[in-house]
Amino acid sequence: MKVTGVAGIFLTCFLAGLADAQSGCPRMVTRRDIATLSDAEWGQMAGVLQRMQNDGWFRYFADIHNREFGNIHGNDNFFPWHRRMLRDFEEIGQRYDSNFAVPYWDELRDARNPAGSPVLTSRLIGGNGFGGCVRDGLQGGWTMSFPGPHCLVRSYDRSGQMQSWYSPEFIFSVMQRHNDMHGFRENMEFTLHGSVHLGVGGDMATLYSPNDFIFFLHHANLDRLWDQWQSWGHAWTMDGRNHVGAQIGLDSGLPHYGDPVGSTMQLGVNRMCFRYAGNGGRRKNGGALSLVSAPLQGQSTKDAEANLETLPLPVLQRWFPALVKGTHAVSPAGGAGGTNSTRSSSSSTRQDGSFLVYPAPLTDAWVSMHRFDQQKVAQTMEEAREFVDALNRAGYKSPY
Repeated sequence: MKVTGVAGIFLTCFLAGLADAQSGCPRMVTRRDIATLSDAEWGQMAGVLQRMQNDGWFRYFADIHNREFGNIHGNDNFFPWHRRMLRDFEEIGQRYDSNFAVPYWDELRDARNPAGSPVLTSRLIGGNGFGGCVRDGLQGGWTMSFPGPHCLVRSYDRSGQMQSWYSPEFIFSVMQRHNDMHGFRENMEFTLHGSVHLGVGGDMATLYSPNDFIFFLHHANLDRLWDQWQSWGHAWTMDGRNHVGAQIGLDSGLPHYGDPVGSTMQLGVNRMCFRYAGNGGRRKNGGALSLVSAPLQGQSTKDAEANLETLPLPVLQRWFPALVKGTHAVSPAGGAGGTNSTRSSSSSTRQDGSFLVYPAPLTDAWVSMHRFDQQKVAQTMEEAREFVDALNRAGYKSPY
């Protein structure tokens, strides 16, 4: 039976509220892209964050992250622990404003030119430091108290600019190619996670990175991507090991918090009383690119996905296996190794796209700080370059 009109709206709202109640969540909040917040919405949120700073909460989270650093990086506690920490931060914010929800920064959309992002302007987060100290935006002029009194520092990794980050296409590929938590986590931690921390620099490149609110925006975005990956058949996928090499299971306790890993695995259950705007929409053979990153203004989501689907079959098989199933017609002339005949209507003729560029690699200091396996990091960096080369050779033009 299909119910429409006012009755349909009422029923939808009732069922949504019932679902929240059954989950144990008295209410759900929606985490939104920070770039979509109105001036009034951002002003209200900024007021909460200023009060949290005044009451010592930024120091509190910087201290926790500093102490637990080795327990939550370079192992498979990474995603559940940061989800639990973000929710802790959000719950504290809700003491000041019950509507408070941690926004996310869709960094993939800005990956080509991060320093030019509207997020890094005086209207929102502020930009690079002057002499290191951030002077504008939310935290302009703030004095951070951990590990000792100092101005909030940002120091972009290219003298006022930033090296390019990982493209939406590459992260979309990572999410398709890794069906285990260990492989997914390792590739995300070695790529997007590290490149943003290093690109912003300053406090973000230290063990006490939660001093910078960008930390929370960044990890909310990583958590959003994990939520998307979970929806592709990995809702309860938790394998791998912790910092001492012990197997992690759903009943394993999270460092500092002690909560079982399983308590973080589903949004809307236990304390995870939040959802992400945009997640939960259409999924096609493993998801649409639009669910990984919002398209730029004036660009078509359909074009972004269609450009990928018309790549040569060997490229799809290697980098986008979820798009192969029923979506790719091989050109009779070119065969399996040839060029798809339909590309003439999309990527090769697009004038508003650009070739992909190599993303910034992790620095030796960052690898050492996290005690990463240097060989694995090198392999991941080389794979990222191979990805760029493969798509560029195929004539792919990114609309991002």
